[in-house]
Amino acid sequence: MVSLPAASCVVDTVVLRYFLMADEVDLLLRVVGSPIAVPTIVFDPEEPPEAGDAAKSEIALSIAYQRQASRDPARDRESRGESERAAERLARTADLHAVGDLVVLDLTETELELLGRATSPTGCRTFGLRFPLHAGEAACLALAVERNLVLATDDQDALRALDAHAPGHPYQRIRRLLIDAGEQKLCTKSHANRIHGEMRRLGFWDREAPFPTA
Repeated sequence: MVSLPAASCVVDTVVLRYFLMADEVDLLLRVVGSPIAVPTIVFDPEEPPEAGDAAKSEIALSIAYQRQASRDPARDRESRGESERAAERLARTADLHAVGDLVVLDLTETELELLGRATSPTGCRTFGLRFPLHAGEAACLALAVERNLVLATDDQDALRALDAHAPGHPYQRIRRLLIDAGEQKLCTKSHANRIHGEMRRLGFWDREAPFPTA
């Protein structure tokens, strides 16, 4: 039996979602290495289709939102078509898991305790936060710290908590991932900028392009 490589990076929902919706998740895998890891709150391969919103993983919620938008008669045809494409691309998460490019990790008791503090209105203060983290970012933070994984997130509060809890722990943001891709010649620098532009068009909030433009 061939053993699969261990993940070196845990990816939160925002990072995974934007690379999927931009149709560039293969580039993400090449930059950080395959497989990538996520907690079950980000993606749960055993989630029943009939699960209510409260029980859905974050990727499943994103897919459900895009599918609903694709059927919304108040939207024009182009907008509905874009939402349909987004849903299809997000659904590729299951394919990544099936072929071993994405592994789903259950949290240990220690990791659950860290998640509980980070998502608590009072416990979050020990991480230098005024407001609790969302559960997905907190779960990724716990996995990164306890299993010595690189944390891929663009959540500023998650990065603040990481620095308070484990100063110097490695992390990656989307723009840095695109810079690495360009510098390692996994794609051209102009293509990295186009990916960033497409992510911004899809709702990503980062304004600074990975590479200077002429």
